[in-house]
Amino acid sequence: MAQKPSRADVAHLAGVAESTVSRALNDSNLITEPIKSRVREAAKKLGYIPSRQAALFARNRTNTIGFVVPSYGSFPPFSRSYFPALLDGVVLETDANDYATTVILDKQSSCNEDYMALIKSKTVDGLLFAVTRDDFGPFRGLRQQGVPFVLINNYQEGLNSVDALPEPGMRMAFSHGFNLGHKDFGYITGDMRYKNAIDRLNVFKKLCEEYGTASSVVEGDFSKTSGYRGAARLLSQANRPSIIMTSSDRSAFGVLNYAAEHGIRIPEELSVIGYDNLPPVQDVSPPLSTVDHPVTNLAKKATRLLLSILKGERVEPIQEWLDTGFIVRESTSIFRPRP
Repeated sequence: MAQKPSRADVAHLAGVAESTVSRALNDSNLITEPIKSRVREAAKKLGYIPSRQAALFARNRTNTIGFVVPSYGSFPPFSRSYFPALLDGVVLETDANDYATTVILDKQSSCNEDYMALIKSKTVDGLLFAVTRDDFGPFRGLRQQGVPFVLINNYQEGLNSVDALPEPGMRMAFSHGFNLGHKDFGYITGDMRYKNAIDRLNVFKKLCEEYGTASSVVEGDFSKTSGYRGAARLLSQANRPSIIMTSSDRSAFGVLNYAAEHGIRIPEELSVIGYDNLPPVQDVSPPLSTVDHPVTNLAKKATRLLLSILKGERVEPIQEWLDTGFIVRESTSIFRPRP
């Protein structure tokens, strides 16, 4: 069986060094056009096909990005629908651009040096951070050290980020509830260590003031358990709300569970609005009205931004935004006064 032609064979025929073959076939600016043409002709004549790994090495990149997700002690990260929805967007966008995706667990012990090492060792070319708190010191440090990265669902001046504006969708949701006759709104917050939770609460307060409604707020942490406990607190009040908005769909699922266990009919006696529009919002009973948070599209946009940074198309940091929407389902209905 004939031996496959090697890079050395191409170099010999073209009269150049082996390293020049790699650079020429990868269209390096360091190689003149006449030499590129000579190398291409030699490769074509010999039937030489460069390996992908060698090509990437010559370009000093891996064509792989790291998708950083939190490591939770109490549950696997991809058991929650938010992370698969993000991963869908990342994988679809990287695949369309001939890149691969590596999932990296962000453990409590992780630090800047760990992420620097990933870049320096050519494990990945850049990083996407899926969930980050309202603490940007470490990320400013990464930027100063030249690590290419983008924050998803977070934002900060001087850092590359992609997020969705909560107000458009929450305004539609609030208006929907108000137009159904609800004048007493309850709200269960997210984890207040995160900007998403802070921003959504601020929008809720702003809307209550604009519409002149009564409001009750209890703190949660985006979880189903906090939704259940929040519902218990809100619905034990003498003047309990007729509608509850939550900071996440999982929190809303907790409200639905509490109502079912305590004989509160939804939506006849209590309307509920979630936030995210992720599965299984259509499969719970009743199907959940919710703010439509474009999670997969956020991940796609963040991936495109990171790739543009890696290609040198963007130098200055940018904050990019998408809008939220609102989906009406069966967990909201017209206000009915309690007998």
